[in-house]
Amino acid sequence: QKGGKPGLFELANGGTIFLDEIAEMSTYLQAKLLRFLQDFSYRRVGGTTELKANVRIISASHQNLPNLLENKLFREDLYYRLNVLNLALPPLRERREDIPLLVQHFIQNAAQQVNQNVPKVSDLAMVTLQTYNWPGNIRQLQNILFRVVALNTSEQIDKTELVSALSQFEQNIGPTTSTSHSAK
Repeated sequence: QKGGKPGLFELANGGTIFLDEIAEMSTYLQAKLLRFLQDFSYRRVGGTTELKANVRIISASHQNLPNLLENKLFREDLYYRLNVLNLALPPLRERREDIPLLVQHFIQNAAQQVNQNVPKVSDLAMVTLQTYNWPGNIRQLQNILFRVVALNTSEQIDKTELVSALSQFEQNIGPTTSTSHSAK
């Protein structure tokens, strides 16, 4: 389009933008982001006019950014510009007390997506969920619960269904991953 198309920052103007896996960003894009963060101005691709956006930026990474800084794989100036408030979210296996609330949320969403009634979770099934190691973290929990809900034909999810879903997942990730979990 003449004058360029609106980009993510323009579309997020007045709101918040989430930059997931910020460490995966190329050094070229890191420089562009740093330039934007200097005065919140940008130019559309193919455009000639400077525009401004008022956005809050939230970024996340699974990688150790201080190590990347040390190895010159992430720009130090960008790191300090983004690192205003740092929240470390421990993996699911370190906060098992959150699992029941997450289970309820994911089961409700899954049931709605597949147009089914929300099944209950048996006590043994909940114990299975809370004792599993969750190498895939919350995304794995969400996917396992979606699978179980989509295949469920009763009003309850039991331990057998979960163990079956978890074992299928482990078979798909190959022999390099340990399959000894207390949930089995």
